[in-house]
Amino acid sequence: MARKYFKKTPIFVVEDHNEVLPCIYRCLGSKHLPFEGNTFIHLDSHPDMLIPKDMSADTVWDKQQLFSLLSIENWILPAAYAGHLKNLVWIKPPWAKQMADGMSTFLIGKHKESGLIRLTCSEPYFVSEALYCFPEELENTREVTLHVITMGSFIEDPMNKDDFPAMASSLRQYLPEKDTPFILDVDLDFFSTKNPFKTLYENANLYEKLAPLYEFKRPDCADPDILKEATTARDEQLSELQELFSYLEEHRNLQGYEKSRTARYEAVELIYHEIMRCYKDSEINWTLVHDAGCTIDDTDLPHHVTSQQDLDRLITGTFRSFLAVLPAPPTIVTVARSSYDEYCPPEDVDQIQVGVLDELKQRLSAEVDTKLLYLEEDTY
Repeated sequence: MARKYFKKTPIFVVEDHNEVLPCIYRCLGSKHLPFEGNTFIHLDSHPDMLIPKDMSADTVWDKQQLFSLLSIENWILPAAYAGHLKNLVWIKPPWAKQMADGMSTFLIGKHKESGLIRLTCSEPYFVSEALYCFPEELENTREVTLHVITMGSFIEDPMNKDDFPAMASSLRQYLPEKDTPFILDVDLDFFSTKNPFKTLYENANLYEKLAPLYEFKRPDCADPDILKEATTARDEQLSELQELFSYLEEHRNLQGYEKSRTARYEAVELIYHEIMRCYKDSEINWTLVHDAGCTIDDTDLPHHVTSQQDLDRLITGTFRSFLAVLPAPPTIVTVARSSYDEYCPPEDVDQIQVGVLDELKQRLSAEVDTKLLYLEEDTY
């Protein structure tokens, strides 16, 4: 069936970032986007390119079950494994250090032994989450291209102007013709972001205590065997910590924990006593403590609350210039507020949203249809 065209470019505005995926799927189903091979341009302080740890790869074929299992950090790559997304362009602010600028091509597929989604990209971001594997371990593979580009460099270096001609050249690799469909995705925390875990149980100085426990030492070479060893070790580390904190959440102490008393057990026990000295048991969510730890590898989550002056320049300067270098208007635009969990500072999110939507309305050559889905009870 021939591709359809929107009379007005839809802009879907949601709260949690994974809530944009049902919007994208509806546009796939309505034939406004191709069913396979889409280009996805993603402005965000975070890659959002993890994979639900224990989710069967076959889950991607049941969209409602898939949507129910996704969260803000892991919603993009399941759609890539399903074939819907092929070219991923992560445009990041300068304070986002999870990946270095550059381009890589890798395979994503179903792990033959575990049945989980895994990939062959050697980026430390993926190795630190135990997602890396050898190509021969995968079946039903898809090829994915990932391009990482930093935008807004003036914030860290006032003399550094963004190289928009180079960015335009990069984007034209994926958007060579004006009629090429693509998705523009904007998380408002691209413009200003917090690490909400920094203040979790701060009376016990929790975040600092979690750092050595969850630390990941990235391999200093790209040898596949060494990367695989690092992946296995990281998987064991995170699995043991998950077991310990899950036991704490269920039993409220470590008494009766029957597995071996390792150095990690002793470290978790120490954290347990220090938090319990500062907080009531009813105030503590041990699962959340583990989630906070999982944000630590060889980098912390980005934290940069942008000044008003820099916000104005990022929106009316940098973002405006970025829209101007797009070869054509996007087929759809998705926007995430990310304010309830405070990744985007709640005190600034409305101002940022107004500025971003205003730039989109002014810069897109077609009329827009803005849908504020976060104001509705059910965004699915």
